[in-house]
Amino acid sequence: MIKTIIVTEKDYLNFTDYVFRRLCAPQQKGGSGFLKNMIIWCILAIAFMFIFQIDSISLSSFHWPSAAIAVLPFVVFIIAYSSNMRKLRQSSTPNENGLMLGEKTIEFGTGGITEINPLGSCFYKWESVESVEDNNGDLYIFLDKLLALIIPASSFSSDIEKAELQAIVKKYV
Repeated sequence: MIKTIIVTEKDYLNFTDYVFRRLCAPQQKGGSGFLKNMIIWCILAIAFMFIFQIDSISLSSFHWPSAAIAVLPFVVFIIAYSSNMRKLRQSSTPNENGLMLGEKTIEFGTGGITEINPLGSCFYKWESVESVEDNNGDLYIFLDKLLALIIPASSFSSDIEKAELQAIVKKYV
């Protein structure tokens, strides 16, 4: 099967979001993410401020400046974390019409997968394919933890064509 596709920046950003969730997923049931832990600790800090001032039940005697000082480092950290992640995402977007983005042809043969783009070609043996995953219609053929062939949903004319491609890949993997 030969497939000509066009990978856009949006397709690539969807892929990076998927990979990030895939790599940062909790390893065990009940685990939680780093940002979620930071928010929980922020709430706990405020709760402890209330507990230590429990002798005077009224909120008028609560020392709000102390609570703000206790919460401030968490808020600053969360803002800095979010800003740095946004900058990292923007700076790691590949060049338009480069190796990742743009038009390419992918040929699925008995020996492996051949990817041809305007800058060159690459051949991957079937042994290099780790998994095939679907993300909102986009198909990702993972060759490593971070490297995958991105086949956007827009490149399939029907669900039947997508199922045929998945069957071909799963036949060899």
